[in-house]
Amino acid sequence: MRKLLRFYVYIKPCLPQLIAAIIFGALFGACSGFGMPVIFDKVLRQIFMDQGAAPRPMWHIIGVALLLPTVFALRAIFGYLSGYLMTYSSLEVLRRLKQHIFDKIQSYPVAFFDKFTTGDLLTRLTNDTASVQTVLLSFSSEIFRQPLQVLGALGFLLYLCFTKGQVVMLFIFFAAVPFCILPVQMIRKNMKRFAGKAQIGLSEMAQLFGENLDAVHEVRVFNLQEAQKKKFEGLNGMFKQFSLKMAKYELMQQPFMEFLAATMVSMTFVYAYFAGIDFPTFSAIGIALYFTIDPIKRVIRMSTDFIKVMPLVDRICAILDYVSTVPEPENPVELPPVRGEITFENVKFAYKDKTVLDGVSITIPAGTSCALVGESGAGKSTFAKLSMRLYDPIEGSIKLDGIDLRDIRQRDFMDNLGSVPQYPVLFNDTVYNNILVARPGATKEEVEAAAKMAYAHDFILELENGYDTVVGERGDRLSGGQKQRIALARVFLKNPPLLVLDEATSALDVNSEAFIQKAVDSLMKDRTMLVIAHRFSTIKNVQKIIVFENGRIVDFGSHEELMGRCRTYRRLYEKQAERISSK
Repeated sequence: MRKLLRFYVYIKPCLPQLIAAIIFGALFGACSGFGMPVIFDKVLRQIFMDQGAAPRPMWHIIGVALLLPTVFALRAIFGYLSGYLMTYSSLEVLRRLKQHIFDKIQSYPVAFFDKFTTGDLLTRLTNDTASVQTVLLSFSSEIFRQPLQVLGALGFLLYLCFTKGQVVMLFIFFAAVPFCILPVQMIRKNMKRFAGKAQIGLSEMAQLFGENLDAVHEVRVFNLQEAQKKKFEGLNGMFKQFSLKMAKYELMQQPFMEFLAATMVSMTFVYAYFAGIDFPTFSAIGIALYFTIDPIKRVIRMSTDFIKVMPLVDRICAILDYVSTVPEPENPVELPPVRGEITFENVKFAYKDKTVLDGVSITIPAGTSCALVGESGAGKSTFAKLSMRLYDPIEGSIKLDGIDLRDIRQRDFMDNLGSVPQYPVLFNDTVYNNILVARPGATKEEVEAAAKMAYAHDFILELENGYDTVVGERGDRLSGGQKQRIALARVFLKNPPLLVLDEATSALDVNSEAFIQKAVDSLMKDRTMLVIAHRFSTIKNVQKIIVFENGRIVDFGSHEELMGRCRTYRRLYEKQAERISSK
């Protein structure tokens, strides 16, 4: 129950609608549980008992007959209004909950995605929240309506039992069922139409969310969180509207059937009176029994569903309660113009229980291009991720121009950072917009200039629609080399003082590699660059090289210096040279 109370923050904006829904639900319960038995016992039965007396005028019989559909009409109106307002509130709560989950995920570090898989997060955002919403809707709309209905019917049933001294069997028949098929089919047709639109909206949301999770690196490096939030909010709002329209028709179905059935019963009553048919006393008690037992069954079923949904509540709370391992500073330091000096002071980092960096201390001067070299698992990628503050060290500190990264706003730091991962992700958008994410205010000329510096301009013009070509999901319509050059064009457009490349030429063919290497060499000028090296041919022009071994830095210097004094570096270099020569 304590976990459910935390959802009050999402419910609070809907309190006026919820209160109105509760009032209409109470009126619905009163009409069902108390109004119906009273009509049958005090009105209809009395008229049948007086059949031997003087005939009642037609207007009086018709007026009595209209009481039944009137009560059902009021019951339908109150039930519809209660259900609609409760559905509105429930969908609004769901929308706010989904938006809050999405917004929270935008603020979480990369470590969060080491704990939760993409598929799991998609399920929690879509299926889990929808299931919780469905049960909460059922619970909220029935928790007041059904007990009031039970109390009203049970009270009248007890009254009849004590005053009449008899137990009445339950008899109910529906004469209006055959006449309900056509209007119900029309209602269902509209329900199906809006259900399809709602499902499409849900799929679009899932696609955006999945793409956002796949592009964790790009979203953070290029500060796309706000743009992604707005895009998701738009799709989320559309899904709510279609779901609300679907709910309108869904809520019409049962009240409409009940109203038609009640009308047919009233017509049968008129016929029965003038035909001299006796109306038994036990009819009122039978109605009271029905309105007592039926809501009890609904409450039991509702409680079962409520129990089933509790694990889903725990799964949702696990996301909302996640404590960021890369928190924003409480008293952030204003970041002056960045020179680019990076300092590691006795840094230690571990993935779970496995230490991958231990006692790392080094200063990389501002404006230095620096390669990270070592065997697989030696700590190169972790060093680069810590430099980008995708993680925080568990011991020691990392400083930029003498300022601890933990004291800098993440947005300010990312504004000065560029990165090209080994396998960049492109958004399902045009080539132009995929480059523009690096600096949304850039002009067309600046975008094309960046593409030219990345040697991407020529192949872009050869695409079907040039810069307006949609690259497909994750950029699958482009080759690996083309995607890599688009990623490099982003960096040229952003022009940050700090740059991290994870073997940026690894996906390129031989003909393109030479041109891209020239582009990378031009990037090295006047900025601090870290290059994760898998091939030594790509780092021949860097100024310094850091050699990693078993999570430690064993040497730092130029290629010539390391070849003369560092056996680890020389061994790695010669091993790769032999492998290349043997091909």
